[in-house]
Amino acid sequence: MRFILVLCAVFSVRVVAGTDWPATISMMYQGQPISLTLYSLQQDEPVYTHSALANKGLRLGQRVLFRHSRNLDLEQVSALSGRRFARVFELEQACWSVVLTPSARESLALIEQLRRTEGITLAEPDLLQVRLYRDSGNSPVTQAKANAVRQQLLLTTWPEHAGRGVKIAVIDSAFSLSDPMIESMSVEIYFDIDNRRTLSVKPDPALLESDTLHGDASLATIWSRHPDYPGIAPDASAILLRRDKNWTSDILMSLQLSYLAGADLVQAAWTLPFTQQALTEALDYLSNHGRQGKGTVIVAAAGNHAEHLDNGFSLAAQPQVLTVNAVSQALKWPVTGHQIASYVEVPYQVYASATGTYSLAYSNTSAATAAMTGVLAAVLSVQPSLSARQLSQLVRHHSQPVFRAQSMMQSVQNKRVTYEQ
Repeated sequence: MRFILVLCAVFSVRVVAGTDWPATISMMYQGQPISLTLYSLQQDEPVYTHSALANKGLRLGQRVLFRHSRNLDLEQVSALSGRRFARVFELEQACWSVVLTPSARESLALIEQLRRTEGITLAEPDLLQVRLYRDSGNSPVTQAKANAVRQQLLLTTWPEHAGRGVKIAVIDSAFSLSDPMIESMSVEIYFDIDNRRTLSVKPDPALLESDTLHGDASLATIWSRHPDYPGIAPDASAILLRRDKNWTSDILMSLQLSYLAGADLVQAAWTLPFTQQALTEALDYLSNHGRQGKGTVIVAAAGNHAEHLDNGFSLAAQPQVLTVNAVSQALKWPVTGHQIASYVEVPYQVYASATGTYSLAYSNTSAATAAMTGVLAAVLSVQPSLSARQLSQLVRHHSQPVFRAQSMMQSVQNKRVTYEQ
C-alpha cells in the first residue's frame, strides 16, 4: 500500500463575517487536496460544502480521524490523554483511528496537535455528511408493476443453492428481522455500528419504531424463501451492520468488520457524497487483500437524482466499487458516469414490516444494488475463484444495454468466459 504522507487538513485563516470558523478547509480526496467552503452552522457546528456536492454538506463535529503507524502506542500520545479513541480500520502498515472531542472547536485544536505528533501521518475532521436543503427531486417515477425479483430479472434457471458458501455484508440503517420468510437466513454477525454493540437476531419490536423499510426490503430481495417471491441468493450467509448516520469513521468500522468476518460482498445500497482519504485507503485495502487477495466486491448505489459521478467525490464514483444504476421499462435513472457498471431492472415486490406481507414495491437504485449483490453471490457460489475485477468485467459484459443476470450465470456455469488481463 502506498500512502500520501500529508500531515493534516489545513485550515484557512480567513473567517466569515459574524463567525470565527474557518471560511475554507482543505481536505484530502484520492491523495490530492481540495477546498471546502463554509456554508452554514447546524446546532452550532460548521457545515462545509463544495460546488460538486449539490445539496449535500459536510458537518464538522466532535470527532477526529487520524492515520498513524501500527506500532504507535496511542496511550502514550499526550494529545489523546483523557480522550476516548478507537481504531476503526487497519491497513498493512498503518491504522486509522477516531477520537472523540467535547466540541467541533476542540476538534480543530486537536487536529493541530496531532499534526505535530510523531507517528501520525494525517489528521482530518471525521465528517458527518448531511443534507443542506430538500431536493425537489428528478428521479424517474415508474409506473411499472412490482414483480418478484427473480421474475423481474427474468431468472428462469437458477442454482438450487444460490449463495451457498458466500458471505454478504449488508450495511443499512435498520433491520426488523420480522419477515418469517428469512428465518432460515444464516446471520454470522449482527452489529450496531452507531452504539458499538452486538444485536440479537430475534425480531425486536422496538426496532419496528425505526425506519426498517429499506433494510428489510434488501434482505427480502436476497434471502427470502417465500414460494412466490424467492430471494436471489437465500443460501448466502449474512453479516448485518446497522449504521444510521454517515460518519466516515462509522463506515470505516463497517468495512473493517466486513473484512474481519470474511465478507465476499459488501452491499452499500445508499449514497455517500464525499469519500474521505481514510475511506479511499480502506477501499484500496479491501480491493487488494479481501477474499485472500481476490478482492472484496463493494456494490454501491449510483443514486436517484441527476448527477454526473465523474465530476464529484461520491462513493459511487470510486474505482474500487461496482456501481449500480436502475432502469424500469427502458427508463433509466438519471445518474451518469464511467463508474456505472450496470442498469438493473426494478421494482420488486418485497416484505413490508408495516403490513407483515409481501406488499411493498422496492425500487430505485437501492433495489437495483440489492439485486446485483444477490446475483453476484449466486455467481460466486458457482465459481468462487472469480476475482472482484473479473466479476466487474462480467457484469459490464452482460449489461448491454441492461443487466442480463441469467446470461451471466449461464456463461459462468458453462465456463464460456474470457477476462481482460
